[in-house]
Amino acid sequence: MFDAEATEKELRSLTSVQVGPETKEYNLLRADEEYRNGNEKDSIYYQVRALFQCADMRLLTEAQELENQLPNASEILLEATPREKADYKRNKFLQNILNYQLKLEKCTRTPKNTAIDSLDFLQDVQDPKVGYARITEVCHQLPEEWCVLQLCKSFNAATTYSTFCEIAAANGDIYVSLLRHCRSPELEPTCLHFNSDALGNLFKEYGTMVERFRRVVTVDPLAVKDHESKAKYWKELHAFEEYLKKLIADLTSVFMPYCFMFLGKRYADAAVQQQTKLIFDRVDEFCVEHRWSNHQRILLSQAALHANRLPHDQMKQLSYELNSNSNNNNNETEALLVYELLKSCATKWQKLEQRQPLAAKRFPIILVVDERLDHMHWEQLAPMQECTRIKSLHSLWRLFKHHKAQIQHGYYMVNIKSGITLVNPDADLENSGRRLRSFLEYWLSHWQHMFETVPTEQFMIEKAFKADCFVYAGHGSSLQYVSSRLIYRNRIKGVIFLFGCDSTRVLSSGLYSALYGAQDYYHGALCPTVVGTLMPALDGNMDNVSANILSQWIAPAEQQIIPWASIDRAAWVSQGTVKAALKGNSETLEQQPDYHTGSLSAILANVQMGKVEPKIYNCSVYVCRGLPAWNAAVQELPL
Repeated sequence: MFDAEATEKELRSLTSVQVGPETKEYNLLRADEEYRNGNEKDSIYYQVRALFQCADMRLLTEAQELENQLPNASEILLEATPREKADYKRNKFLQNILNYQLKLEKCTRTPKNTAIDSLDFLQDVQDPKVGYARITEVCHQLPEEWCVLQLCKSFNAATTYSTFCEIAAANGDIYVSLLRHCRSPELEPTCLHFNSDALGNLFKEYGTMVERFRRVVTVDPLAVKDHESKAKYWKELHAFEEYLKKLIADLTSVFMPYCFMFLGKRYADAAVQQQTKLIFDRVDEFCVEHRWSNHQRILLSQAALHANRLPHDQMKQLSYELNSNSNNNNNETEALLVYELLKSCATKWQKLEQRQPLAAKRFPIILVVDERLDHMHWEQLAPMQECTRIKSLHSLWRLFKHHKAQIQHGYYMVNIKSGITLVNPDADLENSGRRLRSFLEYWLSHWQHMFETVPTEQFMIEKAFKADCFVYAGHGSSLQYVSSRLIYRNRIKGVIFLFGCDSTRVLSSGLYSALYGAQDYYHGALCPTVVGTLMPALDGNMDNVSANILSQWIAPAEQQIIPWASIDRAAWVSQGTVKAALKGNSETLEQQPDYHTGSLSAILANVQMGKVEPKIYNCSVYVCRGLPAWNAAVQELPL
């Protein structure tokens, strides 16, 4: 066995760039060892460290370092030549400028940041227990409405000499750490470990899923003109649909009966708070009586909070699995008591939701997803749940600190009334460009649009990145039009939509390297929220989803128009024509006050449930990354 203490000492003596990708593998190895040895807290610490890519530090800190390189007024005077100093003494205007700058620097001088305020809040940590305490402290400062789940794939010795496809397809275990949960901060974070035999095949199938889809949909339009070719295309597409359904079902079965972990806290009005307290009191009483651990208490609390979303067979399975970790000999009796408790909670929640529909709504959850698990359909484990993804707890902490003033009840509050779009810049998506142009000119005529024009980097930096909202619709992710380094050097304040194939899919840049997607660069520039895709999608269906998302979340120039949901979809898809679906339907948006939805992640949840596009390969690819956003321009928070 290697000397862990000596290895950690060696790693601490190197810079993040020198250590390279082996650091992640080392931390994952330690996470596995600590979990096997029963040190769950130490394992969580190493998991969090592993998910923070040290290579990020170079680009994330570059903008700040450039600002720090600018000389201050004192340095300017110190470096001045005798002639410049003489000129300075005779020039009152220059004296006033420098004196003002000196006063400004004195007033804006900030105290030295504490360790928790730094970009890598674990950088100075040597003891895992201190690191775990630091992680807990960070999580306590996040909004109380959030649940934060971290998904981490276990150590794989072959990773450092494998390609990305081999890494993605390799077998491994999955850790799910509840960093913030329904009982936080009263009870500390906890962790579950999944090592089902089905995971090996699941990783293998997911490793080839995207290329399998590409082979089906990448066809020459001229070659599918006849009936036989069209029938073959649709047959293969239907076969892929069935394949993807089974793949997601297999993913869900691995986490059964624990999919309720992917549900967030309920909207906390007075009735919900009262019932939650009563249910948690019952859970605590049961756990004390039967000597259950805090780990069991957290899971039982989470299940009880969402009991009416649990089918009875899952309730029963969960009751036995939770009880299997108990020291009590009356396992059968104890499991039945848990089952009856959950059934009772389900009935109570069902009645409350019938009396008060707001009780059924839940705050967003934040999924901290390991880059090696990011290509999987995690939102489908609880598709009705509002959800966003982020690369690491460090990235979430950085975004939260910067945008904290605009976060209310767990939502990043925006007031979007204008924005910029970039549509079909390569001018080679004729049908898609026609559809989106007609939609944008109909719904967002007051925005600035750029159609079929390749943007300059200046446009991206000075226009797109400064807008309240930027919408890109074209090939890929928009990164082909602006360098990643320039993105990092800017500060992006608006919400970004990337409607292109693979627009937020993480990809490798070498044999073994950190995986990056467009969202990582935008989050590096402190962009709060990015919406994009995990894999390719069909143009017509993506256009339909794009128009539906934007029309529900952003108000049009005027209210005297027909709601987009009432538009004739067939005419729009085939011809790009905007007209009412039913003749004589003159009901305007003004007459439908509930048409819009403030929560962007709630709209994405509707997409995930197939309410916009029913085919699984069309609805499961859209994800929200970063902070959960709420547009107050269309709906006020109901809290």
